[in-house]
Amino acid sequence: MLSSVSKIEHRILDILKDRPISVSELARKLKMRRDFLAGYLESMRERGKLRLIQVGRANVYQIVEGERR
Repeated sequence: MLSSVSKIEHRILDILKDRPISVSELARKLKMRRDFLAGYLESMRERGKLRLIQVGRANVYQIVEGERR
C-alpha cells in the first residue's frame, strides 16, 4: 500500500507526464494549497525527479527524462 506522500507524488507525476505546468495550476488540479504543494515539488526536484524552470515570475515543473511513465 502506498503512503500518502507516495500517492501525492504519483498524482503529481501523472499530471506532469503530458506537459510542464506551473505550481499554481498544479495546485488547482490537485486541490491543494500552493505553499503546501511547493514542498513536495522541491523535494521531488532535489531527488532528481523534477526539473524547475523559471518562466517570468512563475515556477514551472517538468518531469526529468527517465522518470516518465
